[in-house]
Parts: sequence; C-alpha cells; structure tokens
Amino acid sequence: MFSTIVSGAFCGIDSYLVQVEVDVAQGLPCMEMVGCLSREAGEAKQRIRVALRNIGICLPPSRITINLSPADRYKSGTAFDLPSAVGLLVSMGMVKAEKTKNILFAGELGLGGELKRVKGILPIVRTAVEAGITVCIVPEENSGEAAVIDGISVYGASHISQVIKALRFGMKEAGLKRAQALKIGEQDEGRGPQEDFEDVSGQETVRRAAEIAAAGFHHMLLVGPPGSGKTMIARRLPSVLPPLSLEESLEVSAIYSVCGRLEGGRILQKRPFLAPHHTATGASVIGGGRIPVPGAVSLAHRGVLFLDELPEFGRSVLDMLRQPLEERKVRIARSYGNIEYPADFILVAAMNPCPCGYYPDQRCRCSQAQIQRYLGRISGPIRDRMDLCVEVPGMETEKLFQREPGESSASMRRRIRGARRMQEKRFGSSLRFNGEMGIREIETYCVLDEEAEKRLRQAAETFSISLRGCHKVLRTARTIADLAGEENINVYHINEAVYYRLSAGTYWERKI
Repeated sequence: MFSTIVSGAFCGIDSYLVQVEVDVAQGLPCMEMVGCLSREAGEAKQRIRVALRNIGICLPPSRITINLSPADRYKSGTAFDLPSAVGLLVSMGMVKAEKTKNILFAGELGLGGELKRVKGILPIVRTAVEAGITVCIVPEENSGEAAVIDGISVYGASHISQVIKALRFGMKEAGLKRAQALKIGEQDEGRGPQEDFEDVSGQETVRRAAEIAAAGFHHMLLVGPPGSGKTMIARRLPSVLPPLSLEESLEVSAIYSVCGRLEGGRILQKRPFLAPHHTATGASVIGGGRIPVPGAVSLAHRGVLFLDELPEFGRSVLDMLRQPLEERKVRIARSYGNIEYPADFILVAAMNPCPCGYYPDQRCRCSQAQIQRYLGRISGPIRDRMDLCVEVPGMETEKLFQREPGESSASMRRRIRGARRMQEKRFGSSLRFNGEMGIREIETYCVLDEEAEKRLRQAAETFSISLRGCHKVLRTARTIADLAGEENINVYHINEAVYYRLSAGTYWERKI
C-alpha cells in the first residue's frame, strides 16, 4: 500500500516542503530510504524500526520503500523520522490516510518512541503556512518555536504513541494541546540586566562614535592601549540599538533555528551580539563546513559582530569579511548547490596600536619593524570598509576615582530612536538604516550644499579618499544630520564624518 505524508526541509535558511512517500509491497523483507539523503537522514530507518517495535508494533515481512521528494535536493537532519513512521503506519493500514491530510509532521524518534527536538522548525512551519497547511505536529520542545507563526495550529507531542492516538481518536483524546507562542514580555523573563553606557566614565569621543554607529548601522574600529575601555564600550552597543521589529525577529530567529540554538521556544527579541575568539577559523566566522551551517557573521545578523584583538585574527579570516561587509550576505558553494545566508551586521573591531599595546607611550618597547608587521596583518580593503575609526586614550587615574557616571544608554537611545524615525520616514520599507544606502540612495538623500561639497572634494583630493570612502563619508554624515534632527547635510556634518574617515585611513601611516 502506498501513502504520502507532508514534511519539510531547509537549505540555508530557506525551506521547502518534502513529500514523504512510503510503499509497502510484497518482496524480500527490507526497508530502504531514498531521495538524496545525508547519513543521519538515511539512518532513520533503523530508528523507526526499533521505536515501533518498542511500542508494540511489528513491521510486516515486506519490502518497504521510503522516498523523500523532491529526490534531487539534498536533505539532512533527523526531522524525517516522524513523518516516515506515520507514513509507514498508514501504508500498514493502522492509521487512515485522510487523517493525515493537510498536516505537516517533523521530529526525531528515540529508540523508545520519544520525540526529540530538531533544527529548522521555524522556517519549515513558515513555508507550510504559505502552502496552505493548517496543522502541524512537532516535538514538544519545538512547539513554542513553531507557534510563533500565525495561521497554523501547532501541537507538540513527546512520544509517537501520542501522535498515533491523536490520528486515530483526535487531538483532545490524545492529550495534545494547541501550543501557544510566548508573549514578548515572557520572552525576556529571567534575563539579567543589560549593560549600560552609564558605567563608562569619560571617553566622550568614543561614545559619540558609538552613537553614530548605532543610529546608522555603521562599522567601527577602536584603537587604544589595554584597559582603555574598548571592549566595555563595544559590549554596551546593543543597549542603544533600536529593538528588533517582528519581521527582523523572525528573520534572525530563523538563522538560530537552523542552528538549533533557539532555547525554550523563545524567538529573539534583542539584537544579537557575537564576539568570536581570535583563534576562530574561517568556517566558524563566515559559515560552511561539510554540511554548511551559519557562521558568526550570520548569527550576528541585524546585530553586532565584535572582533576583539583584531590583528590576532588570521589575515585570511579577516579578508573573508570583504564580501559580507559589502554585500551583507554570504554565499557558500557546494557540489550539490549554493547556499546563501544573510549577514547584515555592525562590525565593531578593537585593537592595540602595537604588539605590547602602549605605542607611542614611553612604556612601549616595540621596534618599528614589529609595529609594521603587527599593523600589516589588517589589509587595506578591510580598513577601507570601516566607516568610523576612533582612538581610545588611556584613562587618567584621577578620573578613575572620581566615579562620575556617564550618560545612560536610555538617554542615548532616545536620540537614536529619533534618528531611526527619520530613516523610516525617508526610506519606507525599502531600507532600514543609512548604512545600507546604495549609490542611488546616496545621490537622492545625501545632497550637499556648495560649502559641504567643497569640503568633501578638498578632503578626497588631499587625503586620497577612495570612491567607496566618499560614499561612506556621505552615509555617516547623513546619520550625523539625523541625530541632530536636520533634513539637510551641512559642512559641520561633513567635517565630523571626514574626521572619523581620515582617522581610519591615515592611522597606519601616522603610527609608522
């Protein structure tokens, strides 16, 4: 007997429906799974056989064939265990076929029949809704995550026996309740207080740069001696960023879902902050692997990627950032197809001016060759992609003991929200931040008066600022004007933007 069950799979963060076709026919007793499967997906036949036997269901001595269609697309993961088992029960006549129509099944089977959590449920359920499916049955641990999507009834089961009983007698009789998505207030329960800029004393120039970066989603480089507060400031940047919209939250949560990193069915409400160690490999930062998974640049999507001790990262790893910084996405090529992950993040990097960290202070003992070699680990194209470069001076001892609190994150956030509202009014739904503007948007929204244009031309000619650099100056100036609540960019906004740009472009030359 033949049966078809609906399930789903994902490629990157894009998902598609899978038809699990099961046929039980006369022939040499065996069970085969086909359809371009990974090793763990093909091992489902062993888990299904043992799980059904342990709940008292013996498979007939027949030839069992399970096909996952479309058969030409590579499928990985363990989410096909449950739909394959249900399809087998339908083909054996233990469950009526009409009971499984318009229902999506996904879940991993334990050897005792337990249903275990799987990856990628959020994008799979979202695709199911678009296809008109109205019910899905998933492991209980995935139910809160799946229930975030509107337009579908989600039921979480902890054991396959519950699923069988629900298909025979109904959801209520099997004790399956419709899962409810957690409310936004419940999402944040149990989480500690967020770090605040109030803890930062002094460093007004760096705080100003951080505010500009947060308001316009600009990349920022912090240079200074050890203990000057570079990491402290970078870690407080998420506290002034605007909250994720519902669309952004689902987009970021889908990335974490395919990685299996959504805990307790909670979708992300705060912008992510990723800080990989400088020993991280290219695959862990950019993404990839034998079975590709998102890297740190994708996990930081719509948030902050912080690279501390920037020159200590491998130069090849840093150069891999060129494309994501420019295109805001990552493309990974494999023999079975290309995978694309989003990577729209703020890059915040921190570094010392020399190997010991104290140049040009008299405590520095580094030679010029050592300084050149240290700074040379960061290529020119990477430096050219930094919008803001700030020198972070060491704190004076007197200021340390004054204990005067700095401006709070809440105060900075009010100005940033005002700038954000101006950007929303300007761009509508086409763009989110000034840092995302392309050439056409720059020509439309960054019109300069005669004095401001003259200043930019003079800076570009004097300091050999590249065309990309000029565009970044204009984007930064547009954000500075938004923070001031002004519609037009004037010479003062250009001067401040050029100051940060020249710091980024000439720092290496000034230090050597």
